Amino acid sequence: MSTSVAATLTAAAPAVAPSTSPSPPPQTGILTGQVCYPSESIPPMTAYFENTSTHAVISIAIAQDQGSYSVDLPAGAYYTYAWVAEYGIGGSYSQMVPCGLTAACTDHSLIEVNVAAGSTTGGADICDWYGGPDSVPTPPFAASPPPPTGAAVPPGGVSLNCDDTYQRIRLTDAGVAGRTLWVDSWDGAAWVNVWSVAGGDPNIRQIEEEAGGYQFLGCPTLVVLPIRYSGSGAYLELSVQQWNGVGLSEVYQHEGTHGVWSKAGATIQFDESLYLHNEPTCCPCNHQTLRHTWNGAAFVETAATITPTYTGTPPPECSG
Repeated sequence: MSTSVAATLTAAAPAVAPSTSPSPPPQTGILTGQVCYPSESIPPMTAYFENTSTHAVISIAIAQDQGSYSVDLPAGAYYTYAWVAEYGIGGSYSQMVPCGLTAACTDHSLIEVNVAAGSTTGGADICDWYGGPDSVPTPPFAASPPPPTGAAVPPGGVSLNCDDTYQRIRLTDAGVAGRTLWVDSWDGAAWVNVWSVAGGDPNIRQIEEEAGGYQFLGCPTLVVLPIRYSGSGAYLELSVQQWNGVGLSEVYQHEGTHGVWSKAGATIQFDESLYLHNEPTCCPCNHQTLRHTWNGAAFVETAATITPTYTGTPPPECSG
């Protein structure tokens, strides 16, 4: 009797239906891109993804020679950028990237990328390292490099290596005797000259007025020395020097006919006439543009283009 009651009760118990509640929709999406660097290898760095509305920042580590990344982000619009250790040099996904990273690309403004929930968005390539530190946002939680401490800065002094020592850069003009570029070091009581280059007769060899100190990545300050030689070739010799603690060491040198140099961020561009077939000085067949970018330790070639100076059919002296 009890057995049949138990069976009856068991049979009458309602079956529990499986839950049919829908899963919550995904709230994040994936952003992917390439990682570039103006050198033979990619150094370790930190990539940052800044929400353009809330300014919240998500970061990921990029390992040595890691050529791509993938990150899961809350849905929203983001700027993408990266900094090498100690915030010495920054790169980004900017308008320069889809432009082609050529010398003609000068827009370093960051591109806003929309990340949709449940989707993967690609192409946010961190490849613009040419705009200088001011073109890349500093993460809100990153400490700025501390200023030099110790004794007061001597008049006219600058710490070329931000290391509590002080130097002074001077460009003097002696008229018919030409200009001279000087670097002095502060010994605690007075300026002591430790390096100088004289241009000499300005009708033969002249240090250009642009000579002096330039910041490429905030610190160090490098000394740029452009020397122009007279004659139909308008020959330019360009040198960049770095303070080594006791004097200057050359970190860049290039020279060329009809040479013109310019600086954009951490990059030096050198334009010159290129002679391939012993053309006369007046009429080269080709023009060359070279770009070298300071990576914190050395200048690395990041672009080299050769373009003809003629249009259409090459003249006889340029035809081979």
